[in-house]
Amino acid sequence: MLKKEPSQQLVSDLSNLYNKCLPVYELVTSRHYDETRVLLNMSELFTMYNVSKLFYGVHPEIQKKEIEAFYLSFDEFYSELKLVIFHEDDATGKLYNKLSTMKELFEELTASNNVL
Repeated sequence: MLKKEPSQQLVSDLSNLYNKCLPVYELVTSRHYDETRVLLNMSELFTMYNVSKLFYGVHPEIQKKEIEAFYLSFDEFYSELKLVIFHEDDATGKLYNKLSTMKELFEELTASNNVL
């Protein structure tokens, strides 16, 4: 098994988290989505977030403002996602903006960690 540096592992985890947000967004913005499927994916997102946040907290050497900004952006995306799902707020434009912000912050994060 290949052993990754903590920064590489975190970027990999955050990449998985961001990439999981994309299909969830697609599900929510589709015309007739299966709510159970969305809830399952939201649960998986939340678990991935907590695992990566725990890993991040255990490794003080990788704590950077870019990563904090990404986590904050994810929190905002997830909050907006809950509004759309549970309150039937049809503000998918706001959800897309939060996803775009996450993308930009992830690109900054990968650049600051020299990961392509």
